[in-house]
Amino acid sequence: MIVNIVNNFTLLTASLFFGNMIWGKLELRNLTHKLRFLLLIGFLLGFLGILLMYYTFPLKEAILVDFREFAIMISVYVGGWVSGLITTLMIIIFQLFFIQNMDNFLPWIGVFSSIATFIISCLILKCRNLSFTRWLLTLSIMLLMSDLIYNIVYDCQKVTASLGLFTVCYSIVGLFLYIMLKYLSHSAESLRVMREAASRDFLTGFYNSRTFEVILDQQFATTDRCGIPFSLLVIDIDFFKKVNDTYGHAAGDAVLLQFAEVMRCTFRQRDHLIRLGGEEFVVLVEDCDAEQARMVAERMRSTVESTIFTLKDGSELSITVSIGCSTYPDTNKELLLEVADGKLYLAKKSGRNQVGGDE
Repeated sequence: MIVNIVNNFTLLTASLFFGNMIWGKLELRNLTHKLRFLLLIGFLLGFLGILLMYYTFPLKEAILVDFREFAIMISVYVGGWVSGLITTLMIIIFQLFFIQNMDNFLPWIGVFSSIATFIISCLILKCRNLSFTRWLLTLSIMLLMSDLIYNIVYDCQKVTASLGLFTVCYSIVGLFLYIMLKYLSHSAESLRVMREAASRDFLTGFYNSRTFEVILDQQFATTDRCGIPFSLLVIDIDFFKKVNDTYGHAAGDAVLLQFAEVMRCTFRQRDHLIRLGGEEFVVLVEDCDAEQARMVAERMRSTVESTIFTLKDGSELSITVSIGCSTYPDTNKELLLEVADGKLYLAKKSGRNQVGGDE
């Protein structure tokens, strides 16, 4: 029996670590909230549940034990009710048609247990929000339910010792699973924070120049696939060096922070804000043609011009920006940034506080 418990636990832990690796790869591509991903999670954990059923082991007489319910709990935790439902259905179908004879009542115990686990997990566990209290409550209800079923089906005196052993084994495995899930969750969050920090500008929180290339390639691919244009705005703060020279770099940082807030309020949440360095910024405006780009850029220019920037000592100053625009697919991929830079140069050469764009 100990060997069977170890086999079940090893299969669970190996599947969790392997699944966590896949999760990390998909999260980088922002796929973890898509329906097809939830269906995939449900299918994979359903397959895990079926594998666990193959490692069913007897405690005493006809009392058979496996850890399929944990596959359902993990599925609900990772993917919500959608994934949990797929996992539960796969386990039930396999239980009824591939494992045991329908003339026996044992398959129906497994079916009831799987359905009850799914319902309890959906009611108590929160998707991707692991709580020890909720996990322990779910585990306790499942144990009480299993003990009740076996006491009803079998003679209480004959199964008391076996049920005690079952409760201990199930509790230990359940608690170990919680610890593993918590550890993997913390590891994934730490990795996400480090990746986020590596892709962001330390001062403004915008994407940095290294991430800009990745986002630009993704946007090219989206436009090529869907035919929806996007525009590139290159924004430069006029005479920003004078701000640093006159008021100091701390004051310059304060202005940049307020300027970043103006950008956040001007552009949509789905637009990509990038700080290339110093006082130069780039915005990728999705679903935006050349005419719309000029209108958005002009709105940004006029908003900055009318905004009063406050320094730490209470003094106030005004700044202006020059903006260059280019649009894909109107402009070739390789020339998109170069064209926007050229328009920015013309705007500065013509007196600054202007918008240059595709005509």
